[in-house]
Amino acid sequence: MKKEHIQFIQKLSNPGLDGRVPGTKGHEAARKLILDQFKNLSLTPLLSKEWEQTYTAFNGLVGRNLLAQKKGSGEKWLLLGAHYDHIKGCPGANDNAAALGILLSVLDSLKTTKLNITIVLAFFDMEEPRYFMTNSMGSIQFYHQSQKILNYNQFLGAIILDLCGHNLSVKDRENSLFVIGGNTSPLLSKSIKYAQENEKNLQVFCLRNRYLFYLSDHYIFEMNQKPNLFLTCGHFPYYHTPEDTFEKLNLDKTSKIASFIKRCILAMNHDQRSSHSLLSPENTLFNRKSEAAELGRFLEIEVDSHHNLDLICQVFWREISKGQMINLERIKFNLRALGIL
Repeated sequence: MKKEHIQFIQKLSNPGLDGRVPGTKGHEAARKLILDQFKNLSLTPLLSKEWEQTYTAFNGLVGRNLLAQKKGSGEKWLLLGAHYDHIKGCPGANDNAAALGILLSVLDSLKTTKLNITIVLAFFDMEEPRYFMTNSMGSIQFYHQSQKILNYNQFLGAIILDLCGHNLSVKDRENSLFVIGGNTSPLLSKSIKYAQENEKNLQVFCLRNRYLFYLSDHYIFEMNQKPNLFLTCGHFPYYHTPEDTFEKLNLDKTSKIASFIKRCILAMNHDQRSSHSLLSPENTLFNRKSEAAELGRFLEIEVDSHHNLDLICQVFWREISKGQMINLERIKFNLRALGIL
């Protein structure tokens, strides 16, 4: 990740912005920092001559989704998204400044690449409580308003990031990234597999989307049965606290995540452009059997599709969300104690 993107994350998570809360000076400062980055990357506005998609929230405040695009030569398009608002009194470095820096880094790395697919970059407003899962949530407003300007018949999917800047609190799994939603699209499923095989410096584990993981802006796409991926490292000890600071981020890991996303995009782009696909035609959709194998790989234990995969996910997600460093044996002990394995 380039120095300017690291500096951007640091500026966006400056405690002086006081959480980037909608309607505050800190939120306005964040908006300006983001728009400067859009211009530096030579992106173009998604809307006609405008970077912002505005709407009025239930409390009368104006929500501002910040939207840009890198035009491709074909009709297909892909969405990269993350929210930029946060809560009062918290710097929000991991939630969600790091994700924005990752996506800017991805676009920068593709700056001189001629793409067949168009990349829409959306930095959503009003994701945090009290807007979450209400009609005032920025991604929900984006989805409904974008029907007028984007052709969803040509939609490849949404890749949404949240909480991507920290180490997982499991010994020997610190470098993990969860990619959730490969079951929503064969193309997304295959691109993940390709990137997994070619990105050796990141532990990537794929899971199916389910209610447990309706934690961020991919929610509206899932509800409308649109292809989507949710990239996250799960909750962390400083979630929604003043301790979510820039200094606690793993910047090396964020760089690896940016590289992983770039590989996914290039695989999809090649698949759309060329008669010779980079993506294997076998096992194209991430299914229950695929997820069992991924859970087994994470836990270092045999997991079959006849196991209750929903309960396994609930238990290990609860354990990693507690924040204390644990080991795999503790998770497996709890699964066996509950009779799940």
